[in-house]
Amino acid sequence: MFRRRLRAGPPEDVGSFRAGGVGMAAAVDTLVRATDVPPGMGPGQMGAKAVTACVSDFAAKGLRPEFGVVSVSLPRGTTAREAGLLASGIGRACSRYGVRVVGGDTNEGEASVTVCLLGRAGRAVPRGGAASGDAVFVTGPFGLAAAGLDSMLRGGRRFARHVTSPVARLEFGVENAGRMSAAMDSSDGLAATLHGIAGGSGARIVVDRAPAGRGVAGYAGSRGLDPDALVFYGGEEYEIVFTARPRSRRAVMASAGRLGVPALEIGRVERGSGVYLERGGARERLAPGGWRHLG
Repeated sequence: MFRRRLRAGPPEDVGSFRAGGVGMAAAVDTLVRATDVPPGMGPGQMGAKAVTACVSDFAAKGLRPEFGVVSVSLPRGTTAREAGLLASGIGRACSRYGVRVVGGDTNEGEASVTVCLLGRAGRAVPRGGAASGDAVFVTGPFGLAAAGLDSMLRGGRRFARHVTSPVARLEFGVENAGRMSAAMDSSDGLAATLHGIAGGSGARIVVDRAPAGRGVAGYAGSRGLDPDALVFYGGEEYEIVFTARPRSRRAVMASAGRLGVPALEIGRVERGSGVYLERGGARERLAPGGWRHLG
């Protein structure tokens, strides 16, 4: 609805435009404490995660953010210490990713952090560039953030760092921009991301290796949870899900090793439509799902 009424461009997480003859890229992300911050996550972690979420969109496009504008809302009664920790978290994350903050705003209201990042456009990797025969990769395991959130909501801390301190794969995305045929940030959930790439590309994706993080299956069993639900529908992993031509496989994995990124090849692209999970010779449709704003 918003895209149609605002006459926005194609559905990409990073928009592009020209300013004074220079190609620019921009992305914006908002983190709201009431819906995005579980008990046990501090203000500094909240600030850093807000930046990381926006940087992750740039990473999946193979672009580097350079400048940022930050808007913060805080409720009445917020202490100077809490505000300071939030600001420090934002500052540390911006320094980590090489972002210079050039402005922003503060307001009173429900606690939230909105980060808008800008950089030069270059060649942005589309979400719809996958072709039959491409290999499907992810930059890390899945399910750990969902398991961590479940643990935190139960008063535990197992896997908590995957919730409180995610890392965007910026250097990997920039280095491999020319090798990725299609890519998306995975924060809305692996299944939703795979469907986004498959639908945008007019192709079918077959997953023959579920990228479950170490310990996810055991945790799911101990809590009576479905491990596939944690892996494919949990969300909040700031990984890059991407496709690449087979000839790029070796270079992609070499880059991952050099950068310390635990990249995994999880499947392939075929002619057709939809997303399928293949196990033991049997194939089942992987339903779309994941985080959806406004229901």
